[in-house]
Amino acid sequence: MRLGLVLNPSKGGWERVLDAVTAHARQSRWPEPAVHLTSREETGRSQAAAAIAAGAELVVVAGGDGTVREVAHGLARTGVELGIVPAGTANLLAHNLGLPRTVPAAVQVAVAGRPRPVDLGLARVDDSGDLPFVVLAGMGHDAATVAATNPTLKDRIGWPAYVAPATVSALRRPVPVTVRHDGGDPEHLRVWSVLAANCTRVRAGVHIAPGGLVDDGLFDVLEVTVRRPGQWLGVAAKGVFRLPGDVPGLATRASREVEVVSEAPLHVQLDGDVLGPARRLTVRCEEHALLVRT
Repeated sequence: MRLGLVLNPSKGGWERVLDAVTAHARQSRWPEPAVHLTSREETGRSQAAAAIAAGAELVVVAGGDGTVREVAHGLARTGVELGIVPAGTANLLAHNLGLPRTVPAAVQVAVAGRPRPVDLGLARVDDSGDLPFVVLAGMGHDAATVAATNPTLKDRIGWPAYVAPATVSALRRPVPVTVRHDGGDPEHLRVWSVLAANCTRVRAGVHIAPGGLVDDGLFDVLEVTVRRPGQWLGVAAKGVFRLPGDVPGLATRASREVEVVSEAPLHVQLDGDVLGPARRLTVRCEEHALLVRT
């Protein structure tokens, strides 16, 4: 099998991934993997395209959720399989797919696992082209929370770095938006945030969506309309205990495409990377666009 290897050199341990994948290829008498390094300017999609052009049947990516989603965008609908070695802060797609955390075990699954169909989210922010996400897209105060998180602290301690900014953001008031599901009639809401989830699990055992399947062709769209601090208790209980149905301050529905339009510019986040501020976010689900080894 011909392998392409996309590595984010800003993430620690990428050399170990290179050595492990190369050793596996030699043991299997496969051709030497073609190695493609990401950069600040080229964050994964062009490297995936280069791997395909070189004849790769499987592309293994080592990096965080941002690198994974860019490589996924490059592989979407090509039939070339994707192997993931998680090397970022949250590694949410790997977490939802149950992939190993250690390099040797993750490499073993990436090169020898079974391909699983996985959906890909595509977002348009104002007048942008298609921007990929694999876990979550959000518009509103959730994205403002991500924007307020100290990147140095996040690199050092991981997802707990979001706790303090989230506590501050939780007190922010809802803002007026218009939400349209699957081309239907617009709904006028006041929201803390609107999120389109392709996966269900985040960290600390929290499930943000009741369905949240990565392969059902639908997003779980969360309309967070918390108006009083006390309502966060119900929202938190729903996530921790996986309670069915809506609770005050949170409504969830399944949609293939969602448009959110805000009167005032709001932050947007895709898999934890912040864009905007922007007035319009449109997301659509590309069913089974990827084949990920699990």
